[in-house]
Amino acid sequence: MAATEKASEKVIEYIETLILAGKLKADDRLPAERDLAQILQVSRSAVREGIRLLETIGIVESRQGSGNYIARHFDRTLEQVLTMMYALDTLSYEQIREFRYAVERQALALAVRSSDEKRKKELQRHLEGMLNGETEEQQAESDRLLHQTLVEMSGNRLVIANYVALNRIVDRFIGQVRKEIRDEGREEFEAFQAAHRQLVEAVLAGDLEKGRDALDRHFVYITRDFDT
Repeated sequence: MAATEKASEKVIEYIETLILAGKLKADDRLPAERDLAQILQVSRSAVREGIRLLETIGIVESRQGSGNYIARHFDRTLEQVLTMMYALDTLSYEQIREFRYAVERQALALAVRSSDEKRKKELQRHLEGMLNGETEEQQAESDRLLHQTLVEMSGNRLVIANYVALNRIVDRFIGQVRKEIRDEGREEFEAFQAAHRQLVEAVLAGDLEKGRDALDRHFVYITRDFDT
């Protein structure tokens, strides 16, 4: 068993080397199992085990009757892996919130320069849903999607994957945060909602200073009202 595991690691390392060297890219077909076995001087079973492990972590995908290929959907795989990593770690809500703030502040700088009209319309739609949703659950979901869309407008795939993964861990807190602020009174909650409105308006107008002011006020609220 140990020898098979060591041989399969050799297969994994070889494919990793090809990827890092740029010789294998997303959607490229891997060499046939027979060829890999000859190149690496390992058994066919070791090759299959190595490929199976790469398939499990989302690097390789098997296509019936065609062979094995480098996977195309790395973002989704990365999000899944990061979500499990963050879920198993002892991250506090405060740490996650600080990370969100850093990511959103940088994403905002890129978003205000974005010419992506589709994303801008999504921002407006999520703002409308947050302000006028029929239930608090719908409003909270629109709140989440508004911030996620802002980050997606950054165009940075690694930032987006980390942000989405972390948000899967704290999704359950969004409704609670909103409830804490709402319980403080109508004036406070309306000011919280107004920060979101200003944030969207700033992105649409390309006004970074106005957007940062709105983002800072938003995070002051969620820091003050739910910092445990």
